[in-house]
Amino acid sequence: MKRIVSILLLIWVTALQAHTFISVGGFDVKKKGNRYCFYLSPCKGKPVTITEALRQTSPQVDAVTLWITRNWEKDWYEADRVQRDIIDKGYVPLFIFYYFGDDISPSFVKSHRKDYFRHLKRFLHYLKRIDGQKIVVLNPEYNMAGTGKWPEMNKIFLKSYKILRRDPQLVVGPCVGDFGDYTKVDEPQEWRLFDPSLKEAAKTADFIAFQEMRALTRNRPEDIRKTAARAYHLSRYLYRTYRKPTLLAYVAISSYGQNGEKIQADAFKSFVRYLPKMVEEGHLMLLGLFHYFDYPGHKGYFKKAEEHFGVLHSDGTPKPSFTYFNQLKSPIRSKNQ
Repeated sequence: MKRIVSILLLIWVTALQAHTFISVGGFDVKKKGNRYCFYLSPCKGKPVTITEALRQTSPQVDAVTLWITRNWEKDWYEADRVQRDIIDKGYVPLFIFYYFGDDISPSFVKSHRKDYFRHLKRFLHYLKRIDGQKIVVLNPEYNMAGTGKWPEMNKIFLKSYKILRRDPQLVVGPCVGDFGDYTKVDEPQEWRLFDPSLKEAAKTADFIAFQEMRALTRNRPEDIRKTAARAYHLSRYLYRTYRKPTLLAYVAISSYGQNGEKIQADAFKSFVRYLPKMVEEGHLMLLGLFHYFDYPGHKGYFKKAEEHFGVLHSDGTPKPSFTYFNQLKSPIRSKNQ
């Protein structure tokens, strides 16, 4: 039986590498007539799952991102709704398991280790209720506060894989944060810093994920415009270093601030140009959008800009970046991959 499961998993991983998924963050939206808007926005309408909106507004999207945080509850994304409205509609769910969050450090991981694995097993029980292929990204941006240089993190990842692979219908991998000097697009010296925490865990991962987030509250306009170029170089670095497919778990470019919508549009236009190169040289298997709609009230590192990561306003009206986002499609891969 184990051999059959391994063969089936290998077949699916191979299929994943033959296609690059485009994913968006979000689950619930509201619909009134032909109009879709963010579920927390003032616009009126009946609640629907985001895949209904995607079919009308972004048909190239074929995955939906769902966040599993430390306070996650099963009723956030009921298993039967994920089955019916995501998988059965032809979309792949991308689960981002974000237990440690911004609190992560070697000491925090040590003191919360038991609860982390208890939470992971509860998540596994939920996943096994969903029949279909799933992608799980573990511990995004874990390489903060010294954790990237901490070799014991390999053991956390390896045990996490073992637990989650009790569901044979998923692939799983760790997620590094792209931190450093954003005036540069290629920064191997900075990226080597997380190798001690990853080199053993990478060997049996199905992929290596990473993220990119930018906003005028933290970054210069010219550096935001370089995001796609930097993502390309990082995907290539990760593939060459660990010989595993890469996955851009979430890209977030805020439209907040002076000329923010123009800067966001320029960044996504650049992703259209770089996506084929990321697929060809970084073996990119998925590119995820952090938020599809703007999220009023969202808080985080980028302050007020956190509310404006969408390519659509919260009322559903498009930003200039929406046109370029809809041009992001799975490239045809060369035969030598």
